[in-house]
Amino acid sequence: MTRSGRIQNSMRRLGTGFAVRSSLVGVVIAADSDTIELRQAGGKLVLDSAGPNSFPLIASGRLQPYGSSLSGVSLTAASPEELREALRRETVSAALASSGDRFDARMRVAQVAAQAGNGPLLSEVMQVALQDWPEGLEKPAVRRLQQISAVLNDRAGFFSLAEDGGNTPEDQLWRGMMRMISSPTSRAGQMVSGSDENDRLQTADLLAKGLPVLQAYAEPLRDRLMPVASEWVARYGSDSAAKILEQLPDTGQTTLAKALLAGRRNMPGADKRLSDLAHDPSPLVWPVAREAFLKLALEKKTLPAQAVADQIDGILPALRIAKREKNGRLLRINALIKAGNWAAAGAAIQEWIYRYPDDVDAIRSQKTTILRQMAQSASGNERQNRDEIVFLKEALSQNSKDFSQQDILEALAHRYEAMGLPDQERETLRRLLVSQDGPAATQVRIRLASLELEMGDLKAARDDLAAFIEGSPDAALALPGARSGQTVDVALLRARIALAEHHSDEAAGELATIRDPRAWTFRAQMAEKSGEWSRAVEALLPMLDSLPEPGKSQDTSLSPDQQSLVLRVGGDASRAQDQQTLDKLSARFGTLMKNTPSAGVFRLLTGYEDKAVTPLSAGG
Repeated sequence: MTRSGRIQNSMRRLGTGFAVRSSLVGVVIAADSDTIELRQAGGKLVLDSAGPNSFPLIASGRLQPYGSSLSGVSLTAASPEELREALRRETVSAALASSGDRFDARMRVAQVAAQAGNGPLLSEVMQVALQDWPEGLEKPAVRRLQQISAVLNDRAGFFSLAEDGGNTPEDQLWRGMMRMISSPTSRAGQMVSGSDENDRLQTADLLAKGLPVLQAYAEPLRDRLMPVASEWVARYGSDSAAKILEQLPDTGQTTLAKALLAGRRNMPGADKRLSDLAHDPSPLVWPVAREAFLKLALEKKTLPAQAVADQIDGILPALRIAKREKNGRLLRINALIKAGNWAAAGAAIQEWIYRYPDDVDAIRSQKTTILRQMAQSASGNERQNRDEIVFLKEALSQNSKDFSQQDILEALAHRYEAMGLPDQERETLRRLLVSQDGPAATQVRIRLASLELEMGDLKAARDDLAAFIEGSPDAALALPGARSGQTVDVALLRARIALAEHHSDEAAGELATIRDPRAWTFRAQMAEKSGEWSRAVEALLPMLDSLPEPGKSQDTSLSPDQQSLVLRVGGDASRAQDQQTLDKLSARFGTLMKNTPSAGVFRLLTGYEDKAVTPLSAGG
């Protein structure tokens, strides 16, 4: 008798010689004779007598244009006093009903409980009624009451109800409600396609179409559902859904949703509206408004990211009451990442995994970002480094493909170095070397050799450098991808190893053809240590070529480091009794050193008396 397999309303009519009652997919007509027929005429269902003298017995209203629905439950407006009286009356009626009428009487109690928003009572009545008569589960009104019970009690286990009902606005409202409390992957009979974002968008659109219907519900039920439904539409709804929300009157149930919508659209004054609502006395309003305000402040950079993270951390207990704790923790992680507080962000990630082990995908990108940033350098705080080591070792043990194991090992090596743990650092660098090649592997070899040199393991340091071809100033470039900077690093390491083995001539030979300030400085140190002052002057003179000369540049001042270099050359030249070098130092740097804190020492070394300036070069 219906277009989609279910009747719209339950029916039970008695007449002279006939009776009509509801069936699972239509109606049953019982008659004393076969001269009664049910037919459709002009969009109506008509029950009449057959034959030339027929007359109508029952005529229904027009057919429901939306198809079948579960709208056999009346949720229309009623005052709280009326609902309390109706609940008392229906409860007494159900208690006194005969066995044949008891199920329907209990359903009337359940309907009033639904209007009153009394989820526990509704669930209890439904459970008892269906235990007595399980066949009642197929009644449309029962299915609707099951949906209402699931939503009011936040029981996502009724997955089969998520897509139940027809296409009326009311059906779509309750379908959206059921989708809101259940995950997409758990809905029976539904093919999951697209992302979670698309699923939330579809749910919001269903809810938006039913918001006008929700306005006509009894006040207790409306007050329970309107804030939740309108907030979902504000957060995830499309433009068309948002327009439906905007057209609703400004009431206490929609104020927060409209403020959230303004914040989502970054409308003028949105932060002010959210800030005002953050002082609302309701524990279900102010934490949500505060969270939205802090999220907007983080996006607009009106508050420091660390301040946002600290404030979110302070309201997490309130967000737990408002069922927004998970979202608050995710916002805190993002704020800590923007603040560059990698230790705290890593700890927040670990807490997320502990609290929500089934939702690790939500923080996967954040975890990858943290690991990559940690790989670049270590913090100067020992406690932070310890916390980060715990986070990194946990990430390393997971062996996930979502982030690079090399980044984790790199980050661990930096933190072991900062904490002065050479054995752990060496073990980590060796594991890192196994997984790398090209320029990255070259740099790891250099770091490893330098560490082992500091540890006194000269043989291991030489073995690490054995991969580089010896015998030329460009030895390091023999490895694929090596750079000239690495050439100097390798030569310096070989020289330091030779010097540690008391082979000073070999050390000097390693750097003989290297033209780099680091090589010149090391050669000068070796010469000064052995008292060969002329060789020290010879090593340091090329470094003077990069210093400014009076009259040739606008910036003719010497930095403290440059002054120290000039004094160092002068001191070595004085010990070597190299008067020619001292005279040239006096001629070139006399005016530049005259007004510096080093002027007195410079005059003592060179005998400067404001002579004419003559150029000095490395060649003498």
